[in-house]
Amino acid sequence: MRRFVLRVLCGLALALTVLGGTAPASSAAGWTGRYSVYTRGSFSMQHLDYTCVGASVQMMLNEIHGQRDHSASVQKKYWQYGRNHSRYLAGDNGVDPVGWVAALEHFGAGDYVISVSGHYQGALRSLAARMRASHRPVGLFVHAGGHAWVMTGFAATADPARTSSYTVTGVQVMGPLYPYGTLDGRSYDPGPRTWLSADKLSTKFTRFRWSKAPEWDGSWVAVVPN
Repeated sequence: MRRFVLRVLCGLALALTVLGGTAPASSAAGWTGRYSVYTRGSFSMQHLDYTCVGASVQMMLNEIHGQRDHSASVQKKYWQYGRNHSRYLAGDNGVDPVGWVAALEHFGAGDYVISVSGHYQGALRSLAARMRASHRPVGLFVHAGGHAWVMTGFAATADPARTSSYTVTGVQVMGPLYPYGTLDGRSYDPGPRTWLSADKLSTKFTRFRWSKAPEWDGSWVAVVPN
């Protein structure tokens, strides 16, 4: 079994184990309480211990363009571009939010911006609204900013395309370490089409913690379509 040690902005000391359990995919057409932009075959596992953002860019581009690219060389190219264009560099090969946005835009995902929110539900509402308006996936900085996931859908009490009064009750996500990935001996990364309640996600999508980046430190940080 392969082992990874993820570092700042790509995970913190995550060892590996099998993680299972996904919910059926929801339709991207219409409004049924759930909305998803997931496309079959879009998931890609990260090939190196530091390419979680590169793998997430790969998955997001797969969904946006209907592709099924999983190559290690392309994933590393996405990571390298993000690394080269990050605002802050740690000595661990991580990619920060600026670098993630730069890679998405350079390789054809369209306009993306950094979402910084001081409240958890407010963050989810903003992410859901941008996904619903653009029909494109969202990138999440999970584990206090140490790792990257892709958000492919959400469940809400009302349609964000029709009202600003709604609560996000769940999200559809996938993490690039699947089917491996544990934190402190427990399963961590979800597989494609996994639905988590908002409460469950709150244990993974937590406040970004990096004192070197005060504009993000202490907030919920994501990259969202503009």
